[in-house]
Amino acid sequence: MATLVQSSFDPVRRRTLPPELMSLIFDCLKVDRDWATLGACSLISHQYLRPARKILFHCITLKMRGSPNPILIHDVARRIQGLCDTMKRDPDIVKDIKRFEVLDSYPVYESQWITQQPTLPRLIKKLAHVQECTFGCEVGYLQWRLLTPSLAASLERLFSQPSLKSLTLCNIGGIPSIVMGTAARYLYLNNITTDLYPCPYPDSQLCYLNVRTVSLANTESAWELMKAHSKNLKLIKWRCWEDPQATDGVSFPGRIDLGKLPALKKLCVRLSYGKIGRDLSGFCDMLEAATCPTPLTIVELSILFPQHNFPSDITELRGYDTIWKRLAVALLRPQYNALRRVTMNLTVHEKMRTWNGQKENSVAEFRKQMHHSLGSLLNVSTFHFKFKVHVFNQM
Repeated sequence: MATLVQSSFDPVRRRTLPPELMSLIFDCLKVDRDWATLGACSLISHQYLRPARKILFHCITLKMRGSPNPILIHDVARRIQGLCDTMKRDPDIVKDIKRFEVLDSYPVYESQWITQQPTLPRLIKKLAHVQECTFGCEVGYLQWRLLTPSLAASLERLFSQPSLKSLTLCNIGGIPSIVMGTAARYLYLNNITTDLYPCPYPDSQLCYLNVRTVSLANTESAWELMKAHSKNLKLIKWRCWEDPQATDGVSFPGRIDLGKLPALKKLCVRLSYGKIGRDLSGFCDMLEAATCPTPLTIVELSILFPQHNFPSDITELRGYDTIWKRLAVALLRPQYNALRRVTMNLTVHEKMRTWNGQKENSVAEFRKQMHHSLGSLLNVSTFHFKFKVHVFNQM
């Protein structure tokens, strides 16, 4: 009588990949930004759900976009509602959200601002583990006073969270001083204004400030924030934008006193020389306004020079030696005895021509002239000085 042999093969049993291999696959999908495949993986099994969602929800971005794949306001509103519903079903997802970005745009064709969406404050209130936050306007300009009270309150709470490490604010006007009492260590401000004369923030952890100014109002707001967060502020990166046609384009008012920043170690400034060197003169004003010694040890100055027609015109762009001698005298003041390194990067448009059988170019001519103008800084024994002449990237 034949005996029935039971097979050890179990057709129901599923074979799974090792966790290390799946982690490597997910990392590759993240680098390729293949979110559709990651979403599909999260639906295969519970084993893949958590690691896939951790990547998918790491960064939440709310912004509108044009062609080729347009994202309209109703798409953003639907996503906000979907995120709120998902967090309600699975509250643990909140722990996976480490970066949050809201970049609004001026509404056209009967659209709306993202900040007008009624569910946005409810979404922001749920965020408790965000480490990087970006808020502002990509096209247009936001006024803080026009935000709804619930949205303003939720943003103030988000900016003050202890978990927040980096905060970026773009194209916003009239931000209350209390909102700027952020717990972040890194702060980037792009064309923003705040209430002037805020009180010092005793619990400030801000160490690195990156600021872009386009007007005197921007500069005054940035300066007041520097003083309010001066306790631990070590590095300032300042980008100025000079418009010769603007009457409110001065980047450095004379009352900025670097001696009031007791922790500042490094100052990086990028400015345009323009036609008259207005911002460079303002920078000298700022250096001369220091009333007490500063711990500043590194200064990096990047200057962009305007277009010119011939290499010989570079003399006019360089201006007179007076402004460069003034810069040297300002850096040698006793308030900057701690200074150890000064770097200057000068960028010009490259122009070539043949004159009496010899080729001339702007870079070589400018380097030779600046070596003469900056000679007083080249022989300083208390700090190392270095300058380079660069060429604008040719498109």
